Order: sequence, then C-alpha cells, then structure tokens
Amino acid sequence: PEMQHTEARQIRKCYKTGDIIAHEGESSIGFLVLLSGKVGVFKGQMLAAQFTQPGIIFGELSVILGGPRTATLKALETTEAVSIPLGIEDLVRSYPDITKKILMNLAERLVKTTADFSATLGTTEEKIDL
Repeated sequence: PEMQHTEARQIRKCYKTGDIIAHEGESSIGFLVLLSGKVGVFKGQMLAAQFTQPGIIFGELSVILGGPRTATLKALETTEAVSIPLGIEDLVRSYPDITKKILMNLAERLVKTTADFSATLGTTEEKIDL
C-alpha cells in the first residue's frame, strides 16, 4: 500500500481492492480510522463484518487486548485509512475522545452481534430457557 505521513504518529494508507490491511494472528501496531472505501473483517474465509462509514475505528481489538490481530482485514474496494500506532495505555491517557469513540463502536457492534445471534436462534427449533 502507498503510505504518506500526515501527522506525527499517523500514517495515511491507500489500499487497492483485495489488499490485506492486517493478517489474523500478526502482531498489532495500533488501530486504523477509515477515511473512504470498504473494509471486510474475515475470520478464516468467513466475512464476519464490513466497515464503510468514514471515521469508523477498526483493528482496535488487538490494541485493547494487547495481543495479536483477531481477524484479517481486507480492502473490499479502493480504501483509504489512517493507521495510528498507539498502545492502549497511551490511547486512554492521551486521547480520551478516541477512547470513548472506540467504546461506543464496540457497544454498537455487540448490540448488532447479539441481535444477529438472537435471530439465528429464532430460526432453530430448540430454544434456550433463561
């Protein structure tokens, strides 16, 4: 991918359709902010999620968990993103607004995942009594 430094500690990147942005299992060096395009989140060969909204933060789980990437990120069309190489401590301490946005995004994704899971359960004959 083509790279251009925009500010200290931020790198603007352009990806072509099909480019791998990050591989599942690799070490994380921060998170990304989508500027334009479409990013697919893959677990193995399965498309688990897509991001198309400019300004959305993605690739943050490995930063929060302090481990390797939890999924493969792939450009599904020409995509531009800003890579921000920060660890969780620096992020929380220095950028509380970004931290809040990440928490909001995670909460929204959890609500969607729970709704999708409930819909899947609704299509099975066996129900779980709570």
